[in-house]
This record gives sequence, C-alpha cells and structure tokens, in this order.
Amino acid sequence: MTSNAYSSRVSLSDFEEVISQRWDQGLDLVDVEYGDGVWFGVFQENPTQNAYSYNGNLSDFTEEISRRWDQGFDLVDVEYGNGTWFGVFQENPTQNAYSPKASLSEFTEEISRRWDQGFDLVDVEYGDGIWFGVFQDDPNINLSAYSYRESFSDFQEAISQRWDQGYDLVDVEYADGVWFGVFQDDPDITSNAYSSRGSFSDFQEAVSQRWDQGYDLVDVAYGNGTWFGVFHA
Repeated sequence: MTSNAYSSRVSLSDFEEVISQRWDQGLDLVDVEYGDGVWFGVFQENPTQNAYSYNGNLSDFTEEISRRWDQGFDLVDVEYGNGTWFGVFQENPTQNAYSPKASLSEFTEEISRRWDQGFDLVDVEYGDGIWFGVFQDDPNINLSAYSYRESFSDFQEAISQRWDQGYDLVDVEYADGVWFGVFQDDPDITSNAYSSRGSFSDFQEAVSQRWDQGYDLVDVAYGNGTWFGVFHA
C-alpha cells in the first residue's frame, strides 16, 4: 500500500498551501473535489512529478492543459468548483486527451469515439453546463466502461453489476442530476470498495475505517448532500 492522505480547506489559496505541505511530505495530489464549500484533495506517494493548474475560464484552462503537456505532464483529474476549473497533472509517458461537451448524449458519443481511438476514460467532471472527460492510452488498462443513474440506490446497483462483470470503480461524479461512474479492468487493483456519508465528519470517519481495512482513498465526489469515496487495495 502506498501512503495515503487527504486535506480540506475552505479557500483555494489555503488549499494551495496544503498541497505544498503534502508535497514536502512526499505525497502527490491525485484527486480534487469541491463540495459543500470545501476544497478536498486526495494525496498518494508517487514516484513521478506532480503539478496543478486552475483558471476561471474554460478556454484559458484548456490552454493551461496544453502548456502542461509541453512540460511532460498528463492531465489525470479535473474539478469545477466555485467558478474555477482545476486540473491535476502527473508526469506520465502515456498519451493523453480530453473532451468537453454540452450534453450527456454528446458526451457519451465522444467517449465511444475516444475508445475507437484507443483511449480509456479515466475522469469525468461537470461544471458550468459542460461535461468534461479525461482520457489516457494506458497499456495497463484492459477495458474501461461507464454507468450512470439518476437515483443513488440505482447507481449502487450499477456498481455491483460492473463488479460482477470484472470492472473496478475508479471515478465518480454527481452531475446535472445523475451519478456517473467510471470503471476499468485494471490488474493492478486487487480489491475495490466505496463509502458514502451524508455529513463531512461522518465521511472522514468512513475514510479512516477503510484505511484500517487496508484500502487507499483514490477518488472523492460530492453530490445531492452526499460525500462519496472510492477505495482501492
């Protein structure tokens, strides 16, 4: 198991400070969520370089992505919160792409197009009326899939169905009234779990419980009054 941690702050400037503190501890930022007025970061010990960029304008944000690509970084996670697009980047030799679309139907069509190009969906974000997908051509991922449902109970059933098909849950987003999950057949994931709670303090307790069970927190979502965590072992 890698070292795993999280930090949360109300202001973005304070959140940037805590990212620097975690970097000093040897932990990389791997996932960001903005929920209920809080910036929440997930951190792991990774052997590569880590970076982030943010901008309040989507076109300017995509320019930031191109700049990071030129520096040798892959986009691995995107969050929209409090009027800001926030991207997490990791030094990675794989091919990387993204696609923003204005509707869910257009977005799912784009996922299929990216699959045909050899890319796997790794992250989904919704903000300011835009569905934003992050894609990677990762040779370690055998297959990828997605499922979305309007009700939380139906979404939990969809997760179980994907597990039965041999997929692991890797990313969750609550967007425009639906719960959207990204799934992968990744041999590096030996066990998969999730926890959801209605309050932030209860969610923190759930994370601690999963750590005690040997899981790493890898992704966090907030929607419809619920904090949702994805865990891998």
